[in-house]
Amino acid sequence: MTRLHLRSLSFAALLLMLTIVAPAPLVAAPQDFRWDPASRAYTVTNQTPNNTVLVVSDFRLRNDDTTAATFVISFPEVPGGWQASTTIAQPIAVNQATTSAVIPIRIIIPPNTPNGVRTVTVRATRTDVTPNQTAEAVIQVTLVAPAPGTPPPSACPELSDPGNDFDSAALILVDRAERHGICAIGDEDWFKFGAVAGKYYSIDIPDMDAGLDLSLELYDSNRRLVDSNDDFPFRGGTQTLTDTRPLIQSFRAPTNGFFYVRVRDTLGIGGSNLSYTIIVRGESYGPFPPFVSSLCNDIYEQDGLPELARQINQNETQRGRLLCPNGDADWVKFFALAGYTYYLYTNTRPYAPPDANGVLPGADTLLFLFGRDAITLIDSNNNIEGGTTLDSLVRFTPSADGIYYAQVKNVGDIGGMFIRYDLTLKACPVEQPACGPPPDILPAPPPQATGNVVPLAQEVEPLIEASVAPQAVPALGGDASGEMIVALAGAQPIARQIDPSFIGIWQRVDLPVTTGRAKRAWVWGPAPRLARSEPYIQSSTGLRQVLYFDKGRLEINNPAGDRSAASFVTAGLLVSEMVMGQVQIGDGEYMAHQPAMLPVVGDLDGANAPTYAMFSALASPVADRTGLPVSEALLSDGSVRPMVGPARPETRIAHFVAATGHNIPRIFWEYLTASGVVYDNGTYRAGRVLDWVMVVGYPISEAYWVRVRVGGVERDVLVQLFERRVLTYTPDEQPMWRVQMGNVGQHYYIWRYGSSLP
Repeated sequence: MTRLHLRSLSFAALLLMLTIVAPAPLVAAPQDFRWDPASRAYTVTNQTPNNTVLVVSDFRLRNDDTTAATFVISFPEVPGGWQASTTIAQPIAVNQATTSAVIPIRIIIPPNTPNGVRTVTVRATRTDVTPNQTAEAVIQVTLVAPAPGTPPPSACPELSDPGNDFDSAALILVDRAERHGICAIGDEDWFKFGAVAGKYYSIDIPDMDAGLDLSLELYDSNRRLVDSNDDFPFRGGTQTLTDTRPLIQSFRAPTNGFFYVRVRDTLGIGGSNLSYTIIVRGESYGPFPPFVSSLCNDIYEQDGLPELARQINQNETQRGRLLCPNGDADWVKFFALAGYTYYLYTNTRPYAPPDANGVLPGADTLLFLFGRDAITLIDSNNNIEGGTTLDSLVRFTPSADGIYYAQVKNVGDIGGMFIRYDLTLKACPVEQPACGPPPDILPAPPPQATGNVVPLAQEVEPLIEASVAPQAVPALGGDASGEMIVALAGAQPIARQIDPSFIGIWQRVDLPVTTGRAKRAWVWGPAPRLARSEPYIQSSTGLRQVLYFDKGRLEINNPAGDRSAASFVTAGLLVSEMVMGQVQIGDGEYMAHQPAMLPVVGDLDGANAPTYAMFSALASPVADRTGLPVSEALLSDGSVRPMVGPARPETRIAHFVAATGHNIPRIFWEYLTASGVVYDNGTYRAGRVLDWVMVVGYPISEAYWVRVRVGGVERDVLVQLFERRVLTYTPDEQPMWRVQMGNVGQHYYIWRYGSSLP
């Protein structure tokens, strides 16, 4: 027992000794910027009885942070009577990622200062962080007397004249300042410097004596004038009209070789002790750096295949992703719960230049969402509707738990070392209906005035549809490339560049209605509603351009095809897709989707209206019934029964379509083959209104009578489904409004994207 106690005391004593002897670890304070070099020595000839001026351009302030930083330069230690200053405007902004800025420093030593060694401390204080951080550099100045028997060094007269013409130009090294003078009336100095093709250079006069008004001229080796400057009043980003120092800023050398600089006094005036400093600053490759493959590897690589997809967690933002090199594709995967709503979106704005209004040059992301097999395409997006950038967003509510996949690309597979973006996954439980991306990412749609949307079928008041037209007349114009711009009027938030082939089809049948030259129901709608890109496998980009209207959708599957061909623009098979429950994403490729449970006619909240899904059981071919009237009614439960009441002669079958095995009543056939006022090539004329197969498609059901609520009023309506459209006939309407197109475009967009057309 005693031995155990002594052993414990010995161990405790040893531990105490170790605790006392072991030095405490030193933790370095974080520092994300520095001076390069941290110190430098200069020997200066004393210019007594004049001021001795030392201009230093060797110090660079390097920013090693990942973000831009702002600095203020000060001089906490200066010998008595000396003056130290920087010649550029403050505060000084230095970009991120090892970017550096040259900080020119001017030191004025007063006359009669004794020779010897002195130090000047220059301090950079970072002002955009709290607490402020500082970094210091030391300038050691050795002041010496002129050599015995030699005149005191002075700019005038110059000990080594840089040359008075092109052929005698003196070599000046890049980033090395030199002091010279205009020492006689008409004097001029010539310099030459070596430049590398593609790199940028600035020729600067950072300091000149009062009484000089210098100008700079830049020539190539063939004596051709390349650039010139007299005054540059925008140093440091601030306009100073009294600053007459010249600067040729950011000249890009087109070839390797020598370039020549001419310095002269603009007024032709010079004299003793009128001196200046000249420096040629190298700026590397400026805004167009050469491609460096190693810079393309962000911290998420390799992630170019579904098998290499990086995990992104709910409510996580993965910052600093790169789309580089050309053809780069970033894959991610995430676990999703059935019933939750997920928002996956890109954000390039943090990487945009300050003067670019949040738009990153070169960035136009594409976002694709895939199922749990990483093959089945669920959704895609190019640009966020209503946004101000070219970022992408998909909204997704899974029907089953599991891991889902997403791919991010850039339009045209264009990549670059500076095309960066953040990727965010936002998860919203059912019990949080207000959950979603911030409004700067996904702007709220503007409120729509009552009556802006064309009713699903004509309301009791026959002129409601006609009264909408003047509120949504599209403004048509052309840009420099000849493409048309369609800006929708009213509160509908769209102003996009739309293929003119789309507009020509709309104008042909609905512009006469808009202008009052024709009295009939809309074929497409009063104006285009939304242009967007949607996945299409056979397209060279994997996307096709589509244009939504209230009553349908136009699409261009091959923008490189023959624009004069009738098939260049096609109308979407929207009704077939909603009935069968499949979204077409290629010539023969489809994505599974639940059949649409939306009413084919009448108010959207009508309880008695048949849905698109019900017609999947009514699509089977039937016999030719030409001459017989429509005598069947479709009930809200999908069952069919004989129509009560006398047969109407206008519903007798007029045409049988053998391709699908269905009959078209006379009232619809006359509508499909009617003539009227159309707009062709800038002229109104009489002609066939519809190419009915192209616009409406073949029938995929028989015509049925239904009892539905339209505008709050129960009405009997004859309805028939076609591949692309729904036709309705309301007998108690005025003649010109009796046959109408259903609002298929509105219904399809709700079915596919879960929200109404903007």
